[in-house]
Amino acid sequence: MNKIKVCLTSIWYPLSMSRYFERALERREDVELVTLGPYTGSWIPWAGGMNLLPKYDKSPTHPLPREFIIKGQVDPHIFFVFEDLADVDLWLEVDAGFFLNPKPKSGIVAHVATDPHCLNYDRQRILADYFFNMQSPYQKKGDIYLPYAYDPIVHYPMDIPKEYDACIIGLHYPQRTDLVNRLLSNGLKVHYSIGEVYDEYRIANNKSRIGLNWSSMQDLNARAWELAAMGLCSVQNIVPDMATFFVDGEHYLGFNNIDEAEKQVMKAMADEEMRKEIGDAARRKVLPHTYDARIQQILETVKLI
Repeated sequence: MNKIKVCLTSIWYPLSMSRYFERALERREDVELVTLGPYTGSWIPWAGGMNLLPKYDKSPTHPLPREFIIKGQVDPHIFFVFEDLADVDLWLEVDAGFFLNPKPKSGIVAHVATDPHCLNYDRQRILADYFFNMQSPYQKKGDIYLPYAYDPIVHYPMDIPKEYDACIIGLHYPQRTDLVNRLLSNGLKVHYSIGEVYDEYRIANNKSRIGLNWSSMQDLNARAWELAAMGLCSVQNIVPDMATFFVDGEHYLGFNNIDEAEKQVMKAMADEEMRKEIGDAARRKVLPHTYDARIQQILETVKLI
């Protein structure tokens, strides 16, 4: 079999969108994968900087110094220093800032904008042959919509005892903290943390009766897909993309403000059967939306399969 040679570039934090693309590419028998980019070990810039569990520290094939995070580009000689970069079919940039500049002279360059709600990708749009955008409210003309997804090896239901009424793991935005405080004042037990990823993230969510999500802006974020994949009844703020994929009241319970969010959580807490029906329906709905499917879409779009 002639394999497709893919060089996946990123800032290699222990957790990032690119890590899920990496995992999906590793599962393909028709892909030879090389990875390149700034490498931070177990460190990630959340909440001013923290180190995640050492078991999630995985170096790319070709680690670059952290200074390249700030530069956001590479010197031309990089394409000649490493022999395994000489015959790349697809340069796949999946990142929140790092990209190849100058553009490689051979192979297809595809850029996946993971954070268009807070970063300017105009330069990447010019350099890339194909530009994929993970957030449709921030699309520009010519962008190809590539929604977030879930990893079937990471995000799945677990039959374990419930310890929490609700759970949200991630950055502590003010609106999330306000909601958690409201729920605590109602006597609920809420797991609210940052730094748990992969296995620990899945376990904490599966120990919870309700999954909480409050997108920082208007993006249908990755958590929406992950909660559904884990079979959780979720309470989420309504963003423009929600209706494209999910039905309020069938796949999740939606809200537009903190008062509505509080009511939806208390409604779910009072009805175990409803929680199960919504969680099961959500899981069925997202089954096709894996990162493996997103990789398939990319490879088909760039005409490598």
